[in-house]
Amino acid sequence: MKKRILSIVLSLCIIMTLFMSVPVFAAAGISLNKTQFTGGEPGEATVSGLSDEEIEHGAYLLLAPQGARDSYDEWFLEHVGNLPASNICEFNAPTELGNYEIWLKDGDGNLMTRAPFSVVAPKAKPGDITVSKSEAKISEPMSVTVKGLTDEMIENDAWLGIEKANTKIQNTEHRTYINDLPADNIYKFNAPTRFGQYEIRVFSDGVYTQDDAEAYLFGTVSFNVVSSKAQPGDIVISKSPVLPEEKMSVTVKDLTPGEIENDAWIGIAKVGERLNNTPLYAYIRNLPVNNTLEFNAPIESGTYEVRVFCSGVMEEEEYEYGMFGTAQFIVSGEAAPSDDIAAGEEGLSPWAAPVVNEARDENLVTDKVLVDFPSPITREEFCELAVLLYEKMTGTAAPAPAANPFSDTTNPQILKAANLGIVGGVGGGKFAPNNNVTRQEIAVMLLRTLKNVMPNISTAAQFKTQFQDAGSIDSWALEAVKFMNANDIIAGSTVNGVSYMLPKGNTTKEQAIALVLRMYNKFNTL
Repeated sequence: MKKRILSIVLSLCIIMTLFMSVPVFAAAGISLNKTQFTGGEPGEATVSGLSDEEIEHGAYLLLAPQGARDSYDEWFLEHVGNLPASNICEFNAPTELGNYEIWLKDGDGNLMTRAPFSVVAPKAKPGDITVSKSEAKISEPMSVTVKGLTDEMIENDAWLGIEKANTKIQNTEHRTYINDLPADNIYKFNAPTRFGQYEIRVFSDGVYTQDDAEAYLFGTVSFNVVSSKAQPGDIVISKSPVLPEEKMSVTVKDLTPGEIENDAWIGIAKVGERLNNTPLYAYIRNLPVNNTLEFNAPIESGTYEVRVFCSGVMEEEEYEYGMFGTAQFIVSGEAAPSDDIAAGEEGLSPWAAPVVNEARDENLVTDKVLVDFPSPITREEFCELAVLLYEKMTGTAAPAPAANPFSDTTNPQILKAANLGIVGGVGGGKFAPNNNVTRQEIAVMLLRTLKNVMPNISTAAQFKTQFQDAGSIDSWALEAVKFMNANDIIAGSTVNGVSYMLPKGNTTKEQAIALVLRMYNKFNTL
């Protein structure tokens, strides 16, 4: 029995000795220095477990997209035999996002092992994207600075866009490539013209599908577009309480140029009325330079407020954002009886009655021309209207001359008109204030008035109407007559279907008032 046991033990020892004497090789392996790279980032793959024979037989490394067939053999990296003693293969990660693998194949192209990794877009760190201000007014200049992008990302058309914060990432519109910015990577822009929260979005690559947009998003920074807010004294009502339809005014100050250009406006509504139901009274840009709106108080008694908004384009939810401020006034009592001039009074023609009353409401006429309407207007009377038109459109008083150049008048309005170059004398130091004014003279005086108000206006124009007597217009008046006709200020007269300018004919007071009002309505909004 002892012999049998000893025999079994000896047999086992022999078997174990034979097994232990067979060479054992470690399995081939690849280890990566990291498993997540950004596009183009350098990486290292370390090869282990290969025998000298496998290396000599041509084992090699390649890079493949995850999921590729084992026969994939396109992205060759290096033969293992050519690696340094450390067996480290250096490579650059692909620039396209996705999942990849480093493969180790033997000399016959058979896959031995693989190591997976992914390519992801880099993400901004705190301070990489900074905006010059977190709150901005409409169209206010601002800037964003972008840091942290690699040179390769910039070369791959990294870019930025600006959108409302609730806009989908894939719907971001391109603003600029980072490569097109100055060396400091500062992008200057004007704040959007709509109120709300916005994001500046920076993308690390310029070529991707909409589905990949979020993956390529480097980072964002937010800012808000807000309205200016009125301080005490920025919205001033001329009077309160007022009678129904009584003349009054409001003056607005301290809106920004961007808000005015974006159609900041004035509305008037009863206190408590919803903001989005506020009726529009005037755009600030259409007011005189002093930003004063003249209007008639509402006809119904009650407490009202002038509301000033910083933008002319707002959704319902933006009215609170866009409110600059309000000023209240009270309407009480009964409306004063109408003092309109009725057709027939002082010979006023029916067509001219509403025109004359509107011109009077706009303070564009003097008492001198509100009588005997069919009579011709004189040089003195029209000078006074021209100066009123100038002062109304500019919001400033016309300057008086240092000396009187005329011996036959001391009328300060005539002297102001002469000082502005609107009118000249008749020679010999005379003005002839009581002479009638011809149509072509009125055209010239109106054009000179407009040029004083708007020095840069282009006055080149052609006739809109074919006048039978165009040849009788003096050369010095031709530019003015063409301009007035082209802009529907002077239409001429029609007899039996034929149009006449009658350049040397007189102009009645009511006709002259109509011309002045047309000029005001046409050009005061520009």
